[in-house]
Amino acid sequence: MKKITLMLVVLIVFTSCASIFTGAKRNVLFETEPSGAKVFVNGFEKGITPTQIKVKADDRIDFRIDNYKERVVIMDSKFNLVSILNGFSIIGWGVDALTGSLKRVDTKYVKVTLEEKLNATAVNGFLKKGDISKVNIDTENKIIETIIVLN
Repeated sequence: MKKITLMLVVLIVFTSCASIFTGAKRNVLFETEPSGAKVFVNGFEKGITPTQIKVKADDRIDFRIDNYKERVVIMDSKFNLVSILNGFSIIGWGVDALTGSLKRVDTKYVKVTLEEKLNATAVNGFLKKGDISKVNIDTENKIIETIIVLN
């Protein structure tokens, strides 16, 4: 009877080891060049760079700042070795799978360089001020050449 009780206690203690000891989330430091970009995790705004946010494996991280192209990062992951402590416990493996603790974020630091957008309003301003003097269409090479004379 004592052996069965001891085995049940050990089974309960080591059930879902990865969920208990490490969890599914990890703190990651996010930085952008230039700084000040809004950080969205799975579509929800979580902060402004530089910032530290708890994320899970396979989370989608969006970086947005005015006049710059949006960048997207998918958090990488690796197998959480702590879950091996579940041994032959089907319950432990099941709990770790349901909580997402079988995979763990592998990265602690993410730095993203954002590219500037082409200022379309400036281009449109030049087009409005100028006159189109010539248009060449080369159908063979699929090239359209437009000459605009600015006033």
